[in-house]
Amino acid sequence: MDLRRIQREIDEMGFSIVENIVNKEEVEILRSRLQEALEEDAKEYGHLDGKRYNHIVDLTTRGPAFVRLLENEKMLSIFSHFLGSDCILYSYTSTIFLPNDKPDVSNIHRVSKKYPYIDGYYLGLLMNLALDDYTEENGATYYLPGSHKMQGVPTEEEFFSNSVRAIRKAGDAIFSHPLCYRAGGINETEKASYAIAPYACRAFIKQRLDYPRIATPEVLSWLGSKGRSFLGFEARVPTNLFEYYFPKEKRLYKTSSD
Repeated sequence: MDLRRIQREIDEMGFSIVENIVNKEEVEILRSRLQEALEEDAKEYGHLDGKRYNHIVDLTTRGPAFVRLLENEKMLSIFSHFLGSDCILYSYTSTIFLPNDKPDVSNIHRVSKKYPYIDGYYLGLLMNLALDDYTEENGATYYLPGSHKMQGVPTEEEFFSNSVRAIRKAGDAIFSHPLCYRAGGINETEKASYAIAPYACRAFIKQRLDYPRIATPEVLSWLGSKGRSFLGFEARVPTNLFEYYFPKEKRLYKTSSD
């Protein structure tokens, strides 16, 4: 894996495709589970306002296949390269394009609106892992090269005239800067296309969900030390001064130098 190429492409264009993040067997397991998880999610949360029928907000609660991916060595090495070895999971969602559907992500958007572009410094990085071969016909996302450095919002004409499609095989991932403008394509086939999207951030940034509190003993049994750290178990905030004064080996928070 060429980290220098990935760094150069994300620095310049805002995204980079990395092949074979997972193998064929892992793809098949993840895809099958994602189909089931979508149904499970709808049964549990479908009655709640804001719940989208084609979207899973948190995959850490959907079984060992998704949880164990959080220790994928290729993924973690790329996240660590950009965000430090103590980086943590910000969110872990699905990307699902149903036939002839136009989900919210098909609008031109940035994933992050909170932080400005900082040259040479990353606060977050997304991975979108294809669980199907993504083509122009089944919804491959449009990315506008260099748009992570833009101050304004591109017009539709500017965006679609200059964007490129994230065409890739199942098992390949696109890593992207959160400020890079993108828009999901329209799936014009008769088969849904699936992907999953772990989003990593610096250890000092608040996670979308409090993963250390959400994680059950069963979830933790599927992870080693790297996965627990990535979930945020070494970036927790003390709830009292006794926890603050814990000895180093028991602290709820650690730094990359610890």
